[in-house]
Amino acid sequence: MRTHPIVTLDIGGTTLTVGNYDQQMITASETLAFPADAELETITKFIINCIDKFFDENTQAIAIGVPCIVNTEQGIIYDAVNIPAWREFGLKQVLEQHYQRPVYINNDVNCFTAGEHRYGAGKAYQDIIGLCLGTGVGSGFIINNRLHEGHNCSAGEVGEVSYKDATIDDYASGRFFDRYIGTKGATLAEQARQGDAEAQAAFEQFGQHVAYAISQLLLILDPQVIVLGGSVAKSFDLFSHSVWQSLASFPYQKVIKNLQIVTATEPNSALLGAAQLYLDSQSKPAPVSIAS
Repeated sequence: MRTHPIVTLDIGGTTLTVGNYDQQMITASETLAFPADAELETITKFIINCIDKFFDENTQAIAIGVPCIVNTEQGIIYDAVNIPAWREFGLKQVLEQHYQRPVYINNDVNCFTAGEHRYGAGKAYQDIIGLCLGTGVGSGFIINNRLHEGHNCSAGEVGEVSYKDATIDDYASGRFFDRYIGTKGATLAEQARQGDAEAQAAFEQFGQHVAYAISQLLLILDPQVIVLGGSVAKSFDLFSHSVWQSLASFPYQKVIKNLQIVTATEPNSALLGAAQLYLDSQSKPAPVSIAS
């Protein structure tokens, strides 16, 4: 049977993952270092080269998650914190002209959250927060089984909230270990699992900061479950106790009693979510114009 796969990308602050979505699966994928600090033309050429690895005459569309806010209708990306060249860029138009295929773009954490809702740890829930702890901190919202993007696709940008002497991004992402501990998080995780007391204490501090980010989200949304993703979430076992201990001071303990915090179970959730959001966008009814 002939299929019409979708080339799907998850672009982060340090890496880009590209793959093929076909019949509700990622059939192949590749992760590469992403040149986030490069000039616009260099970044665009890099993305095209990545898409070329999976694009062929059967490709139906291209679906992309990006680490910034997006006009999802026009495919314009704005103010990417970790990609200086992306202040206002019509990536959709550039790629559609190049490939002559539909291009869909949404926020990367929205894609992650949609993927976990449909295929991963969020399948059993209607109200979900996807919380990604990586180069920065971002969250996505599923409310009553529907993705809530906000008017400017900026719902969930909790990393930009002021906290202590900086922002939540600085304390609840991988930046915390670099900036305040002086050691990479992956190195500290290995040391902590070997019983290093100082490394374990660093993760205890980190858990307190993550709990603060979670508490802000709980006051806004009150979900059934928070699904953790991103590179730092792989060490959740090292800071989960600290998170729950810190949440003991949350003002509404009924919320905490009913809350689940779990790690993602689908390794390709961002790729799957981007493709699924594209397919969902194609099934939406056309807007109705009302004559004056």
